[in-house]
Amino acid sequence: MNSRARELSLVLAFTVMAAAGAARAELIPISAWIHDPVISSVDVSPNGNQLVALTLSDVNGPPDITVWQTEDLSLPPVRFAPPDVKALGVGWLNDEYLYVIGRQRFDYRFGGRPTRWFRDKLYVIDDRGEERWRELLENQDGGKGIFNVLPREPDKFLVQRVNLEFASEIYEVDLNTFNARRIYRMASGEDIFANSFGEIRGKAEITGNGEDTRLQFSYIHPDTGEWDVHHEFVAVEREGMWPQTFDLDGRRVYVVDNTGRDKSVLRTYDLVTRELSEPLYGGDDIEAIGVRVATDPDNLGEVIGYTGVNDRIWTEYISPMYKDIADRIEEALGEDDAHTIVSMSDDLTIMVVRTTGDREPGAYHLLVNGRQLVPLGRSHPFLEPEKLADMEFVTYEARDGLEIPAYLTLPSEGSPPYPAVVVPHGGPWARDYLGWDLWAQFLANRGYAVLQPQYRGSEGWGQELWRAGDREWGQKMQDDKDDGAGWLVDEGIAEADRIAMFGYSYGGFAAMAASVRPDSPYQCAISGAGLSELRSFDRITFEGRFTRLFQNPTIGGMSPLDNVEDAEIPIFVFHGDRDQRVPIDQSEKFVDALERAGKQVKFMEVVDLWHSYPWWPQHHLAILSSVESYLAQECGPGGL
Repeated sequence: MNSRARELSLVLAFTVMAAAGAARAELIPISAWIHDPVISSVDVSPNGNQLVALTLSDVNGPPDITVWQTEDLSLPPVRFAPPDVKALGVGWLNDEYLYVIGRQRFDYRFGGRPTRWFRDKLYVIDDRGEERWRELLENQDGGKGIFNVLPREPDKFLVQRVNLEFASEIYEVDLNTFNARRIYRMASGEDIFANSFGEIRGKAEITGNGEDTRLQFSYIHPDTGEWDVHHEFVAVEREGMWPQTFDLDGRRVYVVDNTGRDKSVLRTYDLVTRELSEPLYGGDDIEAIGVRVATDPDNLGEVIGYTGVNDRIWTEYISPMYKDIADRIEEALGEDDAHTIVSMSDDLTIMVVRTTGDREPGAYHLLVNGRQLVPLGRSHPFLEPEKLADMEFVTYEARDGLEIPAYLTLPSEGSPPYPAVVVPHGGPWARDYLGWDLWAQFLANRGYAVLQPQYRGSEGWGQELWRAGDREWGQKMQDDKDDGAGWLVDEGIAEADRIAMFGYSYGGFAAMAASVRPDSPYQCAISGAGLSELRSFDRITFEGRFTRLFQNPTIGGMSPLDNVEDAEIPIFVFHGDRDQRVPIDQSEKFVDALERAGKQVKFMEVVDLWHSYPWWPQHHLAILSSVESYLAQECGPGGL
């Protein structure tokens, strides 16, 4: 262990945090940003009589499972909690029983070494929380989740288990006996596709070797019931068709297809004639990503709309009934935010609507009889929308002429030029959206302009931008981010000597790269869970038979760990001790090397933090408070 001091995350009482925030009355206190959602995972029972959600009765405690009677929401609800996990999600299996997914810390030995990890458990409980908690497949290792609730068979449901070899199994659970019977077992790397009734109708298998490696898609013939091979996705080509759902008679499958085009389109593929329809949706300025399917018994499985993305997520309803409902919701709640029906009763008289937007982290309403909207609550009630900032979609030109999409969030008060933070997303095969972003809003509330560049290598913007990132890690991908910083200066939004970079996961890699590249446009960098050496990711992606041809060839460029002698700006590095996707030693190696080179670096190990959301309040507190302090006090000479 070297001489640096490791800073540990702490859990503070809500009242203490509120008092700390009160000293800067113009800012929203940090306590408002870090707590678990006050209300989430809202679901109405099939008969419409009851409503369940995860709620907080104590902002410092774990969420409760909370059940209301929809006929009179003023009645005191029933509250209960699982015995040994923190609840992450809840939903109805039928009118009497609920499923609960929860998470707990879990340490084990893997490859001869101790591994700090977590595991998710799946429970069944009655709607009063009075029966004993039944853990499903409790002696089976691996992740577990609901595969299908079988709306037409209310006494049964399907569970999917993914074992430690990443092979999936499907179990049928009987709610009369709580016995689980395995009905399907997949090979490692195999994927299956079911219709809305839970019937397995398709599968994808890895076949071939070398450059012939491909995903082979097979479907059950609607007339003969036999499995037939239909189409393939060749790994090295990185384009083809991907199934989304089946039509009601099982003769056609809806597919997203990017073959020979920049942006994906939605088509149908006939399983008898093997013919593709003309594009139904997408292409041009929208990348098709999927379909919306009805879940009520009378229309179960019917495709009611198409979904796609450009700067935001769009839904085009083709069902007149659902389009009318969506139009009325938008008219009532406004068109600036996105409104999604997340649950509905079988007779469609009760619907749960979730609203999100750039100023709205999440609000729930009940839509009663298609007309009356009843507010249920907001996930973060102390984040008042009028005190938050607008997010804007912008574009700028990279130095080689490529157009880079980006999102810009400016402080709601003050005037430019602002101090600014460039925040690249993770992945890198991922993207941001116009909508709620915790870090962007937090930084804007602290007075920073925030730019989120959708650099080359980002998904969801078309193949040209996606493929332009191949083997450009820390190089042209990094130029895109630096050119974004230059754009902020050219537009008068920021001053050249008051810009920082903050990123997580791949964004953490980008922050590491920013700290060692010559002529950095940043005064400092902040890296969370970053990858410091590309050879580690190269080994991981090379081990997989499909990823060896699909993703591995795209990884190449500059490893920050190999260039620490060139570091010119200070960097703050943080990493979770339970991160198994990007192990903490990636940050430790980088920090150790910087220290040996006499560079300015600060490190924080975040206790009990894994890689991806959902995080716990102590994790958000540790990260947000440290980022805020570092930018204000230690970023460049005297803080940003």
